[in-house]
Amino acid sequence: MKKLINIVAGENIPYIKEACAGLGNLTLLPGRSITSNDLKDTNVLLIRSITKVDETLLKGTSVEFVGSASAGVDHIDQAYLKARNIGFTSAAGSNANSVAEYVLASLLFLGKQQRFSLNGKTIGIIGVGNIGKLVKSKAEALGMLPVLHDPPLAESGEIEHSSLAEALSCDVVTLHTPLTTDGPYPTYHMVNEQTLQWLNPAAIFINAARGEVVETQALLNAITENRVGPTIIDVWENEPVINWDLFQAVTIGTPHIAGHSLDGKANGTFMIYAALCKHLGISPGWNPVQVLPTPTVPSLTIDYHEQSDEELIQEMVATIYALEADYHRMQELLAIPQEKRPRRFDELRKNYPVRREFHRTTVTLPKNQERLQQLLKGIGFMEFSEEG
Repeated sequence: MKKLINIVAGENIPYIKEACAGLGNLTLLPGRSITSNDLKDTNVLLIRSITKVDETLLKGTSVEFVGSASAGVDHIDQAYLKARNIGFTSAAGSNANSVAEYVLASLLFLGKQQRFSLNGKTIGIIGVGNIGKLVKSKAEALGMLPVLHDPPLAESGEIEHSSLAEALSCDVVTLHTPLTTDGPYPTYHMVNEQTLQWLNPAAIFINAARGEVVETQALLNAITENRVGPTIIDVWENEPVINWDLFQAVTIGTPHIAGHSLDGKANGTFMIYAALCKHLGISPGWNPVQVLPTPTVPSLTIDYHEQSDEELIQEMVATIYALEADYHRMQELLAIPQEKRPRRFDELRKNYPVRREFHRTTVTLPKNQERLQQLLKGIGFMEFSEEG
């Protein structure tokens, strides 16, 4: 009989106990505090983006496989893993829909709060990978006009490409690039004092990519000098020790939870579990569908009250995802001493309330509403029934 392997996993990975049952001896540890000493006899390391994986962590250990239940890989020294023949997988695309829904919910929230329509507005999407493509399709469903910037994709001819200046001059600007510091198109501080000059002073600015893609002080200057409109920031430089002056200046600030729908996190767990099974030469026997709970909002019934379609969608999305509550939870951190905020920032992520994606809610429509049904499909709803 094959000897059970030793697995160390970040304690924030949902359903990791269920996934690893029977695979080996599982030890759960706080992701930010995993050290080399914790991994001396470890064969498999499963983490999220808060754990930096490099030579300092892995040298002298028995780790032969690393799985990151996150889309981004800027916390992983992939060259080191490759040189040491250590298997690696990430969960690229696992939470893409969650992030796209966060962007959509943010825009609809602002539209209701400030009484404007998204229809006809230009949206500069910077980074058109898994997330950017979904943002594009959802924005188009609401009548927005995408302007795409992604140089690597432009080289392959996959998109109709615009310059960074053109994307930044749109009515809405949303960032979805990976964080890179080298190569032909580094994204570290891509948005800085110089490039922020291209922003429309009334533009809505969203960062749900990585905090380091934006130069913090430059954005803070732009906000305080009224060179940018409403700002929605989910990711911050130097998390969890963030710049609280920037947080207090933005319109909506959240603790890096755009991708934290339960569906997205469960997808990430399944992806690294399946890759680990492949590495071990066994067939996967677990699936998160077996354990996901009933949605918080299992169904919604459409009830028209002389609203526009966009106003109706504002109400629907706010019912499923209370974005403002995420902002208020982070605002509460301002009441505690600054030195205690990093730990609480991480706790907000660890103890994030269950959020389900739109497609988990069944929508009941009045009869003969094919056009509205197609619009709702465009932003991610999938299950429908008809009144009567």
